[in-house]
Amino acid sequence: MTNKGQSLVVFVLLMPIIFILITIVWELGNLSIIQSKYENEIKDVITYGLNHQDDPNINQKLNELLDSNLDGIKTVTNEENIIKINVKKEYNSIYKILFKGKFNIDITYVGYKENEKVIIKKE
Repeated sequence: MTNKGQSLVVFVLLMPIIFILITIVWELGNLSIIQSKYENEIKDVITYGLNHQDDPNINQKLNELLDSNLDGIKTVTNEENIIKINVKKEYNSIYKILFKGKFNIDITYVGYKENEKVIIKKE
């Protein structure tokens, strides 16, 4: 008796599990790339805003910069030389039902100037 049939059965049974694992790794990789893009864009917008506080239309320009580069719900607060930006986006994953919203993006950063140095912190 040969093991060819047994090997084929084991392969067929394990293939869906291997496929699911590869897909999960792929989705997590995509999510981390998107989150990194969002964080970098938010930091750039905060830096721009802090360096142009004297502009009377700074709030409008900050919103335009965010709208042109990021999707989702964006909230910009600019009070007393402190800029706070929150971005929420629903990441449409094929595992959305399985993970119940764990793939959603919700990022908040606060930036201010201290001794002419821009400080940006994740909240």
